[in-house]
Amino acid sequence: MKFEGEESVVVFDLETTGLSRKSDITQLAAFDGTTVFNEYVSPREVISPKVSELTGLTFDFSCDQMYHHGKPVESRDIQIVLLEFIDFISKKKKPILFGHNIAAFDIPILMNKLRQHSLLSEFMLHIYGCIDTIKLARRKFKTKDIGNHKQQTLVTKLLGIEYDAHNACADVTSLFQLLEHFEYSEKDVFPFNAALLTDSYIPLIKASHITKLTARRLAHSGLCLKHLQLAFNRD
Repeated sequence: MKFEGEESVVVFDLETTGLSRKSDITQLAAFDGTTVFNEYVSPREVISPKVSELTGLTFDFSCDQMYHHGKPVESRDIQIVLLEFIDFISKKKKPILFGHNIAAFDIPILMNKLRQHSLLSEFMLHIYGCIDTIKLARRKFKTKDIGNHKQQTLVTKLLGIEYDAHNACADVTSLFQLLEHFEYSEKDVFPFNAALLTDSYIPLIKASHITKLTARRLAHSGLCLKHLQLAFNRD
């Protein structure tokens, strides 16, 4: 399904040093159906052994060299990669970032890095919104029919192909193909900074005035606590 307006679909994915939201990015890839953006990133922390087993990425700090399955690959500083990603995104009309499980994993990590390098505001100027494809998959396919909603499973079941899972470049190109099997609309779009908006409701959550679910729903509509306070004060 495609949008009816001028929105551009951009699928993106990250590989990281670990599973924490504070992990470093080791690979950032994106695909718009025509052009592939793919950059390896020099990490500042050690890549966890478990992650290396999945991604095949290792980094030798003694010579500042990254390896993918034992073969040397060029990696760059995170700030340079972020700036080039912003440039890639800025050339699209109303770009919407698609990704699998991005709300819980990729977006918080990318946001942390953008904030660390004072690039979040610049990035937000060019992003129209985001769609998490794991939500689309869960809505359309029952677990009993598909097995699970992992991207690798969906690609195998729906596309009938095997691919290099946990390689960000392969992930984005295969997920782009999967979009033909999903149904989505403007209602599925949420703001890139939804996690920050959700955090603004922490005082109300702690005071049991609202639930975490309500906070997430408000955030995904683009509202933070200050918006509600302003509306209340006007009344």
